[in-house]
Amino acid sequence: MIWLSWRQQRLETLIIAALLAALAAAFVPAGIHVADLFAQQHLARCVDRQNEACSFAIGNFANRAGFLRSLVEGGWLNLIPGLIGVALAAPLLLDLENRTIRLAWTQSVTRRRWIATKGIVALGTVLAAGAAFSLLFTWYQRPFDRIWGHWDEFGFEGIVPLGYVLFGLGLALAVGVLLRRSAAALVVSFGAYVAARLFVQSWLRQRLVAPLSATWGLHASGPNVSHAWVITEGPSDRAGHLFSGSSNVVQSCARPGPNGAKGLDPACMSRHGAGFTHILYQPASRFWEIQGLEFALFGGVAVILIAFAAWRVLRTD
Repeated sequence: MIWLSWRQQRLETLIIAALLAALAAAFVPAGIHVADLFAQQHLARCVDRQNEACSFAIGNFANRAGFLRSLVEGGWLNLIPGLIGVALAAPLLLDLENRTIRLAWTQSVTRRRWIATKGIVALGTVLAAGAAFSLLFTWYQRPFDRIWGHWDEFGFEGIVPLGYVLFGLGLALAVGVLLRRSAAALVVSFGAYVAARLFVQSWLRQRLVAPLSATWGLHASGPNVSHAWVITEGPSDRAGHLFSGSSNVVQSCARPGPNGAKGLDPACMSRHGAGFTHILYQPASRFWEIQGLEFALFGGVAVILIAFAAWRVLRTD
């Protein structure tokens, strides 16, 4: 039964393997290049250090990192875990649509055994593919993470890609057992996956753990947020209410400094309710905590969806 299940999903597995191999062929040389560049420019000395020389060196490093860096920053690769999960639901959905499950259940295979075997093979494959995706990008990101921290490419690293692939699989199975049309189910479930990822990334993630905040005067120093996830930052009043006025106020409060450069007059900015700087952020130390919470969120929903799909199949006439 396990061998049969593997044979039925081998096309999808080969497509995913080819996709991951293509990513590795592109990103492994790029990762070696950026690691060598990081070492050649001695950027380890600039970690947690802010000065003009380090700023120049880091800027040069970013410019020479290669075009794949812009592809990662664009966020399009966030779709790949969803594609992996949705694709590996296709064999089971095709069985349901074509009603070939009825034939399987007449061959001394119980419904529970059929569902369990299909599920184990699909789950094992999606988790292996998700782990390969995560390992590749966690390795590629190491030089960038040392400079800027892990937050920028949160969805590519750690354990959350495993939650994403499970969520994609669960969505496709749940939608598929309801629609009984594999093509429509794959399209709908992938659209729902993208919508859920956007919602979590743009709104929910920053609220999984209450963010920290700080407010300080214009000429005072605030907290070190070099590796933190800065959610909001801007001029504010003493209570931390962000300034909502126009840029004309900032221009009117600009004063020439001792070296000729313009600075902001704190008294002038205070009169307009903007004499302080306010920041809302998640510190670097919370990266793994939020990784765990987001993985639990997507993985938990995936378990519910997969259980629902199994229950519906067991009730199939």
